[in-house]
Amino acid sequence: MIGRVDEINRVLIVAEELGAAKDLVALELVVEQCRTTVVEGRMPNHEETVLFCERLGLIERRGDDLGFTPSGNSFLQFNPGRIYDLSEEQRKVLLRTCYLHGPCRRETQRLLRGFLPAYDEGTFRWSEVDNAPLETDPWVWEHLLQLGLLTGTPSALVVSLEYGRTVAAFLEEGRGWSEEEFQEYLQEKLEVGDIAEDLVVAFEAERLEALGNTVEAKCVRRISRLRVNAGYDVESFDSTSKGLNYDRFIEVKCGKGPNLRFFWSENEMQIAKKRREQYWIYFQGGVDAKTRTAKNKPLVFQNPIENVLGNASLTKIPQGVIVQANLRGDEYRVAAPAAAAKP
Repeated sequence: MIGRVDEINRVLIVAEELGAAKDLVALELVVEQCRTTVVEGRMPNHEETVLFCERLGLIERRGDDLGFTPSGNSFLQFNPGRIYDLSEEQRKVLLRTCYLHGPCRRETQRLLRGFLPAYDEGTFRWSEVDNAPLETDPWVWEHLLQLGLLTGTPSALVVSLEYGRTVAAFLEEGRGWSEEEFQEYLQEKLEVGDIAEDLVVAFEAERLEALGNTVEAKCVRRISRLRVNAGYDVESFDSTSKGLNYDRFIEVKCGKGPNLRFFWSENEMQIAKKRREQYWIYFQGGVDAKTRTAKNKPLVFQNPIENVLGNASLTKIPQGVIVQANLRGDEYRVAAPAAAAKP
């Protein structure tokens, strides 16, 4: 990812000089010309800048050639002097159309979800001392610092007062998931769901062993493959069970990221209403599909009808609810049983 956002101007100005505003020009010529233009001693990867411009919809590529899009043409018009630093107007356009909306919206949303309101100041703050680590790559907050949405340092970031209300509205918009985000969630569940269920079985066996319930620990089982509509995935025990009757029914939620984020379906909620105190949700975050491990303990919720649905931060949709928060399980490396690994 590009380090400095104003590198966009270097590519666009060079492309315009070569005629890209009216016709296609060779990508190789644009990159070569950019290399001959030194700005403040910077010599970045111009191919990356071209790709980023394409992602933002400022240029379009056709094979080995590129040309301006209408958005690219209008964006460059906010820089009448054709200087390499972004103009104030260009920064505002990028913020609104590419970061608060558009191709970088999701990264911006994930970043700002980690901030907490500073009510007395009318803004939002994040610090590495008081808040959970940010889930996004550093380039996101670096870009937002350059564009003026954020101020501060890498260890203490603040939303600029000018954008306090804008960010509040943006976060409210982002409480739900777009169709793209929901499909991404479903794909992630396909990739790590089986692993997460095995991890929870291992976690439950370890928990019961620690309580001295060795027999019960050996009897924890996954039922999701056999009873797909059961409304939960794992059957376990609270502690000692003389008759070995299962009394802990666990719906496993999961994610590659450590923070709480899952979809709870209407069917699962109906089962939870029937099971009440016996029904649990285990969110297994930090799942690594390659190693079949997780670095976080599961977050556990007993009787989630009361303890999850009562949370005002939930987003409700017709098919169920979306649950997400800046919560994560304690650091704890656990591996799925070797026998559960796929060949």
